[in-house]
Amino acid sequence: MIDGSGTVKRIRSGPDRLALGAKFGVAMHHWVPYPVTNEVVEFEEGRRIAWRHMAHDVWRYELEPRDGATLVRETFDWSHGRFRKGVELMGLPKQNLASMEKTLERLAAHVEAGDTTG
Repeated sequence: MIDGSGTVKRIRSGPDRLALGAKFGVAMHHWVPYPVTNEVVEFEEGRRIAWRHMAHDVWRYELEPRDGATLVRETFDWSHGRFRKGVELMGLPKQNLASMEKTLERLAAHVEAGDTTG
């Protein structure tokens, strides 16, 4: 797993390949184990994928070709989420930023090592 938060434990279900509207289940653990079902809400092949769960917070990866390499951006958008104030009060944007930085570091290490299994 490349997840830098340490909360994503494994994929529980989903299609072999994600596309717009696809749903996938993830086993999570933050104090206690719990399942999450996500839906892909944005998809542009090789450029962007975004998904959300029941709270409607959105995680997004954007890929931009750059001089023989790829710039990867990961974002967390809680602006349309169902619990915006709670997300802010719990400090999740700041926590997620640190986790996303770790995720991107792990992703870079996988790519540099030639490991495409995630």
